[in-house]
Amino acid sequence: MSKIRHAPYAISFAVAGAWLCACSPGAESRGYGSYVDFTTANDTRRLCSGSMPHLEHYIDRAFDFFGTETPEDLHIPLLVGDPESPCTELFFSTSCYVAAEETIYLADLDLQGRRTHGIIRHELTHAVIDRMWGQSAPFFNEGLAESLSRTLVHSWSASEPLEPVGDMLGSVPAEVEYTAAAYFTRFLIDTRGLAPFKKLFQAARGRSREEIEALMAEIYGESFAALEAEYLSGPARCQYQLDVCEPGSAESVGAGFHLTRAASCDDPDFYGSIGSDDLDIATQQTLAVAVSGTYRLRVDYDVPLLSADYPRSQVRLTRCGECDEQSVQMFHRTDEELELEAGLYALEIVMPFDTVVSIDLELLDP
Repeated sequence: MSKIRHAPYAISFAVAGAWLCACSPGAESRGYGSYVDFTTANDTRRLCSGSMPHLEHYIDRAFDFFGTETPEDLHIPLLVGDPESPCTELFFSTSCYVAAEETIYLADLDLQGRRTHGIIRHELTHAVIDRMWGQSAPFFNEGLAESLSRTLVHSWSASEPLEPVGDMLGSVPAEVEYTAAAYFTRFLIDTRGLAPFKKLFQAARGRSREEIEALMAEIYGESFAALEAEYLSGPARCQYQLDVCEPGSAESVGAGFHLTRAASCDDPDFYGSIGSDDLDIATQQTLAVAVSGTYRLRVDYDVPLLSADYPRSQVRLTRCGECDEQSVQMFHRTDEELELEAGLYALEIVMPFDTVVSIDLELLDP
């Protein structure tokens, strides 16, 4: 199971309003939204046109998860590439939230092996949690944030067999396996409710493993051993899908669906970042498949001459739903038949180069 060790006590931001950037070489780049002051010392990398709307919408959805609207007075400084970042000294991490400063420090905007803006969304989720509930023990702080943000590319389902999580309950952030904590956190919320989990979350800060286990017995009326046994022996475990699946914006597939996007950092449909020698951009669309059956999927896009980045280009089709429904299929350029069940799907286009992407999904046999 992959471990994520970034931003142990992370917090982030909602971004709205105007985006202003001074991007001349050698100068700090700055951005101002309604909720964030963005500054980067790395003048070789910048955010893409769709990043701010994407992050703003995600934070609204995260607050909605907790049943409230995004506060208008949310205001967080975000510093990228700051040579005086305290993250390594304080948390043995390249990115972190420093509570005393109420400031986020990020080493970079995007890292390979993470979902596009995945680290930023993870930190953004910490901002929502901190505003709503405060801080908790690292296991629950990181587990809740990762359950919503899904930082890793391969983070849609738990590995089998599941691993016990008891040894991480009282651990420092660097010893918490984020994905395992995320699966267990969702298990507690889904099976016992959000309100009891909030009590546990708020009471667990600064507690040892033994004290956290006693809290769980008090709050849930069950021992940790019993809860963990149910978690390990039950059905499929997974994370939430706030980052991609949105029923309210779903487009009906019907007998067919067509999409064409100009994949570029300057296109407002794409979020991500561009550097001096690399590009990491993505866009997404939720689809409503009304009829189960055989579909033909065609994906086409040009690859720049002599480019070695073709393996990083992807079109992902994510099945939205409960843990036993979730799945992800990944495609490059293709023309093939798929068996799709009726339901919601999220279509993601992830590109490492400028191109035009054409996607056709046609119902062949209901």
